[in-house]
Amino acid sequence: AIVVQLRAREPHDALERFASGHIPTMAADSPGLVKTAVVVLLWFALNISMGISTKWIFMYGKICGEGEDTCQVFDFPLTITVIHMLFSWVLCWIQLRIVRRSPEAVRLTRKQQFRKILPLAVCFALSVAMGNASLRYIFPSFNQMLGSMSPIITVTMALLLQRRRYNAWTWISMPVICGGLMLCSAAEVNFNMTGFLYAVGAALLRAVKTLVQGALLQGDKIDSVSLLFYMAPWAGLFLQLCAPLSEGFGAPLLLLEALTGLRNDGSSSSKDAAVAAFLRAKQADSELPEAIGTPLRGGGPLLLMLLASGLNACLLNVANFQVTAYTSPVTLQVLGNVKSCLGILISVAVFRNPLTLRQAFGVAICIFGVWLYNSKGGPAVAGTTPALAAPPLPKSKVPDRDEDGGGDGRPDQDERGNFDDESDAVEPLGLTKLHGDLVGRAATQSP
Repeated sequence: AIVVQLRAREPHDALERFASGHIPTMAADSPGLVKTAVVVLLWFALNISMGISTKWIFMYGKICGEGEDTCQVFDFPLTITVIHMLFSWVLCWIQLRIVRRSPEAVRLTRKQQFRKILPLAVCFALSVAMGNASLRYIFPSFNQMLGSMSPIITVTMALLLQRRRYNAWTWISMPVICGGLMLCSAAEVNFNMTGFLYAVGAALLRAVKTLVQGALLQGDKIDSVSLLFYMAPWAGLFLQLCAPLSEGFGAPLLLLEALTGLRNDGSSSSKDAAVAAFLRAKQADSELPEAIGTPLRGGGPLLLMLLASGLNACLLNVANFQVTAYTSPVTLQVLGNVKSCLGILISVAVFRNPLTLRQAFGVAICIFGVWLYNSKGGPAVAGTTPALAAPPLPKSKVPDRDEDGGGDGRPDQDERGNFDDESDAVEPLGLTKLHGDLVGRAATQSP
C-alpha cells in the first residue's frame, strides 16, 4: 500500500473548530485558522485557474505573421500536458533533493519503475491529456459539471471489477446524479460530443489508474511527492512519443517560431520578405542577411501563457499537499462543492459562455446527489444483504497524488482519509470520496 507519511494533526482542523462554535484565541487558534484559510484560498485559485489557463491557451495562444490575417493557435493538448509534467517533476526534485533532503527517501530502480510506475504513468498521462483535450471543445464550466459523473464511474467499476457491495443510499444517489448530469448536458448551449467524450474518458481513466495503483503498489510505502517524482518523467515521455502521431510536429515548430520571432516556411510571403531584405542590403552595400523569415507577433505572450500554465501545475501540487494537511475529510468535501460552484461561475464570467437556468438547476441536483453519495453512501455495512454480495478484494492503502490542472491536480479525500488528485484541467463537482471506494484506508498526516 502507498502510505503518505505526513505530520500528525488534531482530529478537527481550524475551520471545523470555528464552524462548530469554538471562539478562536489570538494565542493558539487564530494563526492556525488564518493559515488554513490562506491555504484553502490558494487551493481554490490554483484549481480554478488551471482549467481557465488551459482553455485560454487554446483560444488566445496564437502566433500571427506581421501584416497577415491568418494566425496559428497553439491547440496541442498533449504538448501542454508534457509541459505540466516537466514543471511538476522539477518541483518534486527540488522538494526531495533540496528542501527535504531526507536520507530515507524512496529509491526505485529502473526495473521497479518500469514494472510498477510505467503502467500508472500511462493511465495518469492519458487521463490528464484527455482532460486537457476536452477543453479544446467545451468550456471549463461544462467540464466542471461533467465531473459529477465520477461517483457513477467509481461505483460501476468497483461493482464490476471488485464485486464491492454498496448500501441503499449509494443507489439512491446514482439516479439523482445522472438526472442532474443529463439536464446539464441537454441545456448546454456549446455542447460538443468530442469534448464530452474526452471528459468522460478522463474520468474513466482516473478510476482505472486508481485500481492499477492499488494492484501494483500494494505493500510499497511511498509518499505522494516521491510518487509524482517518479511518474511525471515516464508520463511526459509517453505523451511526447504520442504527440507526433496525434498532433504532428506543429507544436515544436510553433514553439521555435515563438522563440525566434521569425517564420521561414518557403511561402510566398517569406520569399517576398527575403527578396526585399536582399535588395535593401545590396543597395546599402551591407552584408547579406543570413537568416530571413516572416516577422511574427504573439510569440512572447504565448510563451508567457505556457510558462504560467506550467507554474500553475507546480503550485497546484503544493496546494494539494497542503490542503489535505490543514483540513479534515469532512471539511474537504464541503470545500470541493464550493470550489466547483465557484469554478463554474468564474469560467462563465471569464469566457462569457452562456449558463442557462436549467443548467443551474442541473448543477444543484448534481451537487445534492454527490453530497448524498459522500455523506450517506458507501460500502454496505456488515450484516446487510445488498444485491451483489461477492466479497470485495483486499483493501490497499493507496493515496493517489499526481500533478493536471490539466488538467487536472486535486485531492479527492473521503471520510477514511483517502484522496486522489489529477492535474486535469479542472476539478469536478465535490468528488471527495470517490476513489476511496476503490482503494481503502490511507494513512494521512500532515507533512
